[in-house]
Amino acid sequence: MKGYCDIPHTFGFASITVVRSSWYPRGRAYDNCMKPYSSILGLASVFALSACASVLDLDGALSVAPYHVEDSGRIVVEARVNGQGPFDFALDTGASISAVFDELRNELALETVPGIRVIVHGAVDSGKFPLLDIGLLEVGSEVWTDPRIVSLPGNTAAGASIDGLLGVDFLRRYAVGFSTEDRVIRLYPPVLVAHRSYRGWASVPLEAEFIGESGAALYFIDIAIDGRELRAVFDLGAGLNVINSPGARSLGVAPSVLRREDVFSGALGRSTVFAQLDAENVTTAGIRWQNEVFSIADLEVFETLMLRDSPAAILGAGLFTQRDFIIDFVRSRLLVRVAMDEIDVSGSAGHQ
Repeated sequence: MKGYCDIPHTFGFASITVVRSSWYPRGRAYDNCMKPYSSILGLASVFALSACASVLDLDGALSVAPYHVEDSGRIVVEARVNGQGPFDFALDTGASISAVFDELRNELALETVPGIRVIVHGAVDSGKFPLLDIGLLEVGSEVWTDPRIVSLPGNTAAGASIDGLLGVDFLRRYAVGFSTEDRVIRLYPPVLVAHRSYRGWASVPLEAEFIGESGAALYFIDIAIDGRELRAVFDLGAGLNVINSPGARSLGVAPSVLRREDVFSGALGRSTVFAQLDAENVTTAGIRWQNEVFSIADLEVFETLMLRDSPAAILGAGLFTQRDFIIDFVRSRLLVRVAMDEIDVSGSAGHQ
């Protein structure tokens, strides 16, 4: 539209759920004003030496916020917008930019920023959407002033149960800790976690892949499903795990018969599920998950990332809410608390 500035390649691969399903599986770009870190550390699966801490310094958190896990698997916290609320926002590492759905936008009478629309690529669709004029967004005691938040349509199943998304543009301001015992997330100063290691926590490398000229990026984890190596998007906004057709075929599963009763609903649209894949083992950096379910679907995200013909997957929130974890953006790692019987003695995601 004439008179608007289109900001390209903002990613919002968020809020994937399944509707009208006969089975129920478990489970974008940074703000383009953000500067990416200059290097990605190739960290192996290591445990801290005796001089390292065994637990996080709980008093060092800037903010502590309760969460709940939806039936879809998404992690939801309360946030306040311009002093009003609280409202339900899902944590979404698959969204480069935070978002508010139309129902909340209308309820709060939020104005749009004149002349700017953002191109958002979703898991199953894409579109151009306006930025909102918001003064404050608060999570616990932390206040984000003048955030760049996009307005998304709320007429999807993804937007029916939540009011918005907290994307990487918000999450990267902190090291984000998730506690299953306390049922809270903790927002730490990034350097507090980056400068320490933790006994009993495995370190999973996160690889940021930048897309296009805008600085848009997603975080990838190298995994193996039943011994077969492939790349996977780390996406807490997805309520379930997904694998594309090439990935399924590499595991000997031919998704030749469409199961039309199963439909994905993403933040921007819907897509058909072909079938499901039951994985006996999912491994990465020495950690092993057993008996995980992956939905087989050729979502638009795979084509956007030029992975249409390559084995690829999305790791949803359900895979990680089973245990404590910490996202350390500074050192490009995901710290995961593990018990000794959860460790894959092969020590690698890719060894068969």
